[in-house]
Amino acid sequence: MNYDIHDMRASLRAAEQRREFIAWLRADADRLVSSAELLGGKDWETRSRAVAEAMARGDVPEAVEEELKDLHRLLTLEFTDDIESEESARFAALHPDDPRADDARLCAEALERGIDALRAFAAVAVKEVA
Repeated sequence: MNYDIHDMRASLRAAEQRREFIAWLRADADRLVSSAELLGGKDWETRSRAVAEAMARGDVPEAVEEELKDLHRLLTLEFTDDIESEESARFAALHPDDPRADDARLCAEALERGIDALRAFAAVAVKEVA
């Protein structure tokens, strides 16, 4: 068999990034839940807790990928366009020097990296099958 070393490295890199994301979701679940509650309220706290519980059970992140994308959108303030929304009110009430704001930013960055890792992993898997 003739293997392409670059494809193998890409596969290994994608798998490792996915593993790192899963480890982050499990280790920083409390920070993610707190950040979701901070910027979104009780409903977002409930949604993020469901993600954390799924990861704690050993579910794959792809099973909650849509929720992860929505949490990313929340933490990157995509839901603050409507000034009447709870998300807008919560964001407006948050002082930029509040350490919880930094936690939310760090969670948003980790979610972005993780969602990108899930996409890369899926792309490599499709390429391997093809």
